[in-house]
Amino acid sequence: MTDEKKDDEVAESQKLSPRDKKEIEEGLCVNCALVSILFTILMMITMVL
Repeated sequence: MTDEKKDDEVAESQKLSPRDKKEIEEGLCVNCALVSILFTILMMITMVL
């Protein structure tokens, strides 16, 4: 059953165009940047308190 899931995921990922993949990667980079900024702000607040 897990092999079928992997096959489905591979089939889904192959349907994405290179442009779609690039947009997804850029979106992930934006999310990572936002998380790191929020984490930095929280660390600064905890250091002040």
